[in-house]
Amino acid sequence: MKKKDYEKYKKDGTRSSKSQLKELINIYIDINNKIKNESSFKLKSLKENIKKTYQEEIYFTIIDEKSQIIKFNITEKSKKYFIPVFTDINEFKLGFKKISKLFLDSLTLKVISPLDIVEISKKDENFQGIIINPHNQNFSFDIESLKIKK
Repeated sequence: MKKKDYEKYKKDGTRSSKSQLKELINIYIDINNKIKNESSFKLKSLKENIKKTYQEEIYFTIIDEKSQIIKFNITEKSKKYFIPVFTDINEFKLGFKKISKLFLDSLTLKVISPLDIVEISKKDENFQGIIINPHNQNFSFDIESLKIKK
């Protein structure tokens, strides 16, 4: 979601626009399901568009009562984790409803930027990346993919 769209939503409750990243991921998933060959030129090009668009939007994640971002550990015993991010308010609401059932804490929304995510990766060696719209698209970016291109 573009930051200006979120600001407008907060101000007057205007229905927010859809995330361009969400739309690109939907196209990627659709093409990938049809051809089942990720070496396809179309998919590579689309993946580059997804990486570029990722840097241009803001995202929503979930924090607990201590203002800590919730984590999805890779395995039960692993300290390595991904964090869930949502591309727009509608995706957040859907995902929040499902995810909040898994936690005893009181959970709330936190706006997060790609630069915030890079900071998390610098500060925590166990951070492995993000999962976009985990309840729906379940599209992940690992740490390498999250690097901001200048």
